[in-house]
Amino acid sequence: MEAEEHSGQAGQPRVIGTMGALAIVVGSMLGIGIFLTPSQVASHLPSALGYLAVWVVGGLIAFSGAVAYAELGTRFPRAGGDYVFLREAFGPSVSFAAGWVLFIGVFTGSVATMAVPLAQYQLPVLLGPAVSFDPGQVLLSFGVIEVTWARAIGVLLILVLTGLNVLGTRLSAGTQVLLTVVPVLLFGLAAVLIFFLAEGAPPPAAAAELSEPVIGFGRAILAIYFAYAGWNAIAYVGGELKDPGRTVPRSLLGGTVIITLLYLIMAGAFLFVLGIDGLPQAFEAGTATAQALGGGWVAYGVTLIIALALLGSLNATILAGGRVGWAMARAGALSASVGRLHPRFATPHRTLALQAAVALALVLTGTFELLLELTSVAMLLMGALTMIALFVIRRRDGREAPYQATLYPWLPLFYLLVSAVVIGAGLYRAVAGSDGWTLKSFYPLMGLAIFALTWALHRFVFVSHGPKA
Repeated sequence: MEAEEHSGQAGQPRVIGTMGALAIVVGSMLGIGIFLTPSQVASHLPSALGYLAVWVVGGLIAFSGAVAYAELGTRFPRAGGDYVFLREAFGPSVSFAAGWVLFIGVFTGSVATMAVPLAQYQLPVLLGPAVSFDPGQVLLSFGVIEVTWARAIGVLLILVLTGLNVLGTRLSAGTQVLLTVVPVLLFGLAAVLIFFLAEGAPPPAAAAELSEPVIGFGRAILAIYFAYAGWNAIAYVGGELKDPGRTVPRSLLGGTVIITLLYLIMAGAFLFVLGIDGLPQAFEAGTATAQALGGGWVAYGVTLIIALALLGSLNATILAGGRVGWAMARAGALSASVGRLHPRFATPHRTLALQAAVALALVLTGTFELLLELTSVAMLLMGALTMIALFVIRRRDGREAPYQATLYPWLPLFYLLVSAVVIGAGLYRAVAGSDGWTLKSFYPLMGLAIFALTWALHRFVFVSHGPKA
């Protein structure tokens, strides 16, 4: 039984080894981004060299962040990730605001965002002619709650994977290994075979000239910034890692390198088949490549692998998000009763249930996209604050961590600089974007306002009259 294993933080069993941790990192990163982003990158950088170079830069950005999180994760091998790091560096008010944005906005919003599209886009192809249904067909409607086939299946996926996570960390981590290893091997193998067996796209008629190459490269970086998201996932489950001094850096750095190499191979395969002229017209590069190779069983196979990858990403998000909520409850930012572990499975079952309940509400009301838009810039701000936290903690804490950030301070500074540029670009689009002055364009600013108000609420109300989270 898991509860009999060596205990970590507050009785959490340390049952996740290097393979499981690596699968959580890789699975969190390997989502729909690698299929949606190539067309955006090619539209901003219509040259093969620039298109491939930006994927290398994206991997370097992720690796730069990973080295900082790896050191912080070995210094504080506890559940919560950014919530713990920011609390140690800046105190309870910043971590209180960050925790709520992470748990309610980022993780529950991401869970809902992944569950519905999987049912909406991949499932109809997989069911094929055997079962025909319209994912958008409304089954039930109760005021703001509208249940379509896609939403109903999304609800089922969230319930099943949440239940799996409640039944044990070992079980959820083992499932994560399966849902990660299979897609990675199949994607990698398929991409390599394409270079040997497929007929490449004809070269472009004329080399494209970029009037503003720097701006184009910057826009391409913005596009793939989120394709690499998820590299910090293992930091949120630090309390359940075996030998975190080794497991954290191995999984964070190793997972980031694996995904960078896989993305390069896959992006190259898309380029080889579709060409730099055809990529901008491909909304989803994986399906477009499969169709170009003949469709049929090839398209079916690609869709199946994408579905497995999305299930892995969904499972990893549920696993990590539940630990953020648990860390908040342990510190007083949520009810203490929510922070109790399951008496048999030693999992944070109540925070997992709370996360699922919020995600289900977002799915049924269709508000998950709005929530992610509201918290997107605030999420980037927290990542930047975590980079700064490493500098603060290093200067204040004289002890050495089991792992020292590679090329410190240059790689963390590089990540911090890129984050500042991305945040600035997001705010610029909100204030002076081409879409005009609409309410939606100001959502990123509203998200920052929510973060600031949550911080002020804790700093000036709760610190004096309530919980010291």
